[in-house]
Formats: sequence, C-alpha cells, structure tokens
Amino acid sequence: MSSSRTPTYILIGLLAFAAFGLLTGLYAGLLRLGIFHHLSTQSISPLSHGPLMINGFLGTLIGLERAAALEKKWAYVAPILMAASTIFGLIGHAETAQWLMVMGALGLAGVMTYLYFLQPKVYHLIMALGALSLLTGNLLYLWGWHIYELVGWWAAFPMLTIFGERLELNRIMRPPKRAQHFFTALNILWIASLVLVHFTRPLGWRISSVLLIAIALWLFKYDIAKRTIKSVEWTRYSAISLLSGYSWLIITGLFGLWQGFLTAGPFYDGLLHMIFVGFIFSMIFAHASVIIPSLSGRLVPYHNYFYFPLILLHAFLALRIIGDFAMLPSLRKIGSYGNVLAIILFLGGVVFQLFIKTKKPFPNRNH
Repeated sequence: MSSSRTPTYILIGLLAFAAFGLLTGLYAGLLRLGIFHHLSTQSISPLSHGPLMINGFLGTLIGLERAAALEKKWAYVAPILMAASTIFGLIGHAETAQWLMVMGALGLAGVMTYLYFLQPKVYHLIMALGALSLLTGNLLYLWGWHIYELVGWWAAFPMLTIFGERLELNRIMRPPKRAQHFFTALNILWIASLVLVHFTRPLGWRISSVLLIAIALWLFKYDIAKRTIKSVEWTRYSAISLLSGYSWLIITGLFGLWQGFLTAGPFYDGLLHMIFVGFIFSMIFAHASVIIPSLSGRLVPYHNYFYFPLILLHAFLALRIIGDFAMLPSLRKIGSYGNVLAIILFLGGVVFQLFIKTKKPFPNRNH
C-alpha cells in the first residue's frame, strides 16, 4: 500500500474524465429536452443523463478528491472505475457500465469506511453513509429498478458528502457537541426516511422533507459561511454560493411537503432540479476554489466574473421551476438551457483562469 504522492498529470487526467462525465451528462440532458436530438448519433442516450451526472461526473470527482486526500494508490480504483463506466456507457456497453458503477461505488464506500476507521469522526461517518447510498442506488439501477425509485439514493450521495464536508470544515466554528450529535441524528434519520419511501412514498418523502429543512436550518446556524460572507474574493463567493444552496434545500423541503415526491411529470422534474442544480451545483461552485488547487497544485485566480454564472444558475433554475408549476414546457426548457449555459460558463471561467491567464507550469507533486 504505497502512500507516495500521485503525479499531478494523473490527477488532472482523472479530473478531465470527471469534466467529460459532466459535459456528456449535460448533453444527454439537452437530448431529453429535445434539443440536438436530430443530430444525435445514438452514442449518448437521453436516459443516460442521470447516471452520467451522478457516476461519471460526481462519482469520479468525489472519488478522486478523497483518493488524493488519502494518498493511497488503491484509493484511485474508485474514480478510475467511475471514469471507465462513462466510457463503456458511451460506447454502448450499458451492462458493463452498470457493473463498473457498482464496483466504483463499492470502492468509494471502502475509501470512506477506511477514512472513518483512521479517524472515527462523525463527518467521516456521514460521508461514508453517502458512499453507501451511491452503492445502494447503483445496485438498484443494475437490478433494473426505475430511476424514480432509486434517485433518492443517488441524491443522497453528493448531499451526505457535502453535509459531512461542511461539518468537517466547520471545526473552526466549533459547534457544541450536542449540536453535532443532533446534526448526525438528522442525517441518519434522513437515510431512514429514504428507506421508508420504498414502503410509503408520500409519508416517507414528507418526513424526508422535514429533515431536509432541519438540516438546512442547522447549516444556516452553524456553517462558517455566515461569517466568511463578510470576507473578499473566493471566500466571500463561496459563502454566498453555500448560503444560496442552503436556501434551495429549504425550498426543496417546503415543495416536498406540499407535493410529495411524484414519480414523473413537471413537479417531479422541479423537485429533482432543486436538489441537483439548486443545492448541489451551488456547492460545486462554492468548493471549486478548494478542490481544483488540491488536485492541480495551482490556485484558480479569482475574478468577479464568477458571479455571472452563479446568478444565471439561480435565475434560470427559478425560471425552470416556474415553468414546471405553471405547466409551461417552453419556459421550463428556457430555464434548463440557461442552467446548462451557467454551468459551462463557470467551467469555462475556471479553465480560462487556470490554463490561460496563469501560464505557469503545473507543479510536480512529487517534489
């Protein structure tokens, strides 16, 4: 079990695979909306939107981040398997891709469990539960369950990972032990409510919704973002992104209490994208300035430009939700296209700042 540092070019290569999973996932999402369908070569199925976003993008990215932090070569098996699932899925080997997703999630669960074994902290426990949620979702996907039956587990993966990371990063705030235990209990109860959803969907999701609101309120109270919002540059930007994401979490909970968790249709679409775009992409925007330097060894220079895609993300998501509520498909499509544009503009901004504005060579992590 080597603990030598992994060369930067390997980390950047795997990061590129995560970006590839993101772009192909967005493209599949556009195909679902009807755009580009006449150009489709059938190499990407519109139905692969969810698997690509969850496994090809988030599974590879989170797996890579954890492996780099752990600095064990075996830990890279998880992101490699996730990246491979993207390739096999795109070349038409769907069943092989599903098996790779399961094995990648199993590897990630192993990494998270190992981290908890090394450091038995509640935030590692919450992140391990997130990886186990991904494994559960991927197994159900392999066994042929419908997406609406398993998507709660897929959502739990990035959400619990983020909840755990926020608790870990908030050590400086030193929340009282009782508050930390309460937060842990909320997360465990939320997992239990996802199990309940399989038996009674309306009741299970309404309990999930109450717990999501409670988790968001806890984060508003104890997250360091409410202090760092007074800071400057990336620190202030991250705080604004975090707090806006927590707001979407509350809106998701209120919406779930009102409508429950339907199995299809505009309200189903609205609920999922409140979580995946409103909350999770806000968190990705917030953490990008930390994740990318930890993998590339190079800081992303800050620019006020990054507020532009953040504002677009929230504005177009609101438009999409209004379109869902008002049963206006054209408005929902405009909002969806705007969300894709916001994500690409953010990614493009990072690439520009990282590779073009800063022309220094990437450092070798072995030195």
